[in-house]
Amino acid sequence: STADAVPFQFMEIGYYEGSGFEAYTKFLPKAEAHSIEISCLPEGPQSEGKWPYGNFAIKRDSDMYDKLRANSRLHCGDANKVSFLNEVWSEQMNRIDAPPLKVVIDDASHRSEHMVASVFFWFPRIEPRGVMIVEDIQPSIADRFRTQFLPQMM
Repeated sequence: STADAVPFQFMEIGYYEGSGFEAYTKFLPKAEAHSIEISCLPEGPQSEGKWPYGNFAIKRDSDMYDKLRANSRLHCGDANKVSFLNEVWSEQMNRIDAPPLKVVIDDASHRSEHMVASVFFWFPRIEPRGVMIVEDIQPSIADRFRTQFLPQMM
């Protein structure tokens, strides 16, 4: 991203501890950067819409975490739930004054069904000449994504 770059939105799915997000924002200083993370949900059973494994997102840099939460840039929720994604999109990103969504990087659960849901939700919202990256299409949990879904997209 250069000094004369046009502002745009960037969405990272899978904030985890924030190191990837921090790198992206340094590389893309003109981006209005957003991230989604499930672990910053209240602790408790997943059946109640909570997260039972603790908050990974706050561990590395609590100041950055607090700032992102206060500025509605770190969205806590399940990126596999369309209702949550619609809420993030309609209430935080699809504003009249918002720059266009140009970059989406999915680095979340790496499960086939989650990656497919991510593509179906985010891809139609990316502006022309934008890009969507789905990371870590690894064997086993992502086999169906690599072998069944991707070939149909190509």
